[in-house]
Amino acid sequence: MRKAIGIDIGGTYIKAGITDENGNILTKQQFPTMAEKGSRDIVLQQIETAIEFAMGELDEPPAGIGIGTPGVVDNEGVVFEAPNLPDWHNLPLKKIFSEKYNLPVVVENDVNSITWGEFLYGAGKGYNTIICITLGTGVGGGIVKDGKLIRGSRYSAVEIGHIPIEYKGPQCKCGNYGCVERFVGRDYIVERAVKAIKEGKKTFIYELAEGMTENITPKLISVAYKKGDRVATDIWIDVGVCLGALFSGLVNLLNPELIVIGGGISQNVEVMFETIEKTIKERAMRILAENVKVVQSSLGTDAGIISAGALLFQK
Repeated sequence: MRKAIGIDIGGTYIKAGITDENGNILTKQQFPTMAEKGSRDIVLQQIETAIEFAMGELDEPPAGIGIGTPGVVDNEGVVFEAPNLPDWHNLPLKKIFSEKYNLPVVVENDVNSITWGEFLYGAGKGYNTIICITLGTGVGGGIVKDGKLIRGSRYSAVEIGHIPIEYKGPQCKCGNYGCVERFVGRDYIVERAVKAIKEGKKTFIYELAEGMTENITPKLISVAYKKGDRVATDIWIDVGVCLGALFSGLVNLLNPELIVIGGGISQNVEVMFETIEKTIKERAMRILAENVKVVQSSLGTDAGIISAGALLFQK
């Protein structure tokens, strides 16, 4: 069975592993990205260190190296821009590592990569058209339509987080107004909880935060929700309505069979998933909405490695 090296580049860590054609991880390790050093060469050296680790675990040459990276990536593996990595402008990532290791190298945007991994091995296996998003500080998205990743004419399609759901809404960090990310990104979920506390609403959230609003996180809000906290429950319902409104438009546009939601924020919040499905059924065209499923990502914390390796096993 063929094996591939999967490299998942994050702002804090670079994760490396060996995967097989069935999406199994045979070995893995993580290394600091060192983006805070402000040097592109240092980050590239860390990627090389990660690849060298994986190469050292193989007893035969791999099918190739798959790299999932933040930013806008073209079909030649050039990263046009990755804002959270130092000086990653027009960086020929594929060329650098294919020449160094004389192996096939595939470079893809990280959420596109995860979408492909979910399609091949995860929650999307067996489906034809899926939408995948990751919820975190921002909202990333990818789409597989009729078995193919949608990339767009400028290789930067599916900026799901910056689709407006309220045209007169609050300003987003991207400069636009009413983007879905402005309602469901990490900071804005926390903002809701802080506002409720300042309004004097009774909630476990403040107690769990030890009386310090700066300690509030989406995970803490999830803990409060599990305890039956009304404020926390209302927050997750509101997030679900916002995401449901977004997906209603996408369901009408793409007629997907499945919507996959990943990222740390998506864990352990059943009411959010229930509200998303309810909102889609209320707002999307009935014939398109009736069979759409909304599920949690099944690849877990190893999604980046598995998905990067999966880039070598495209149909």
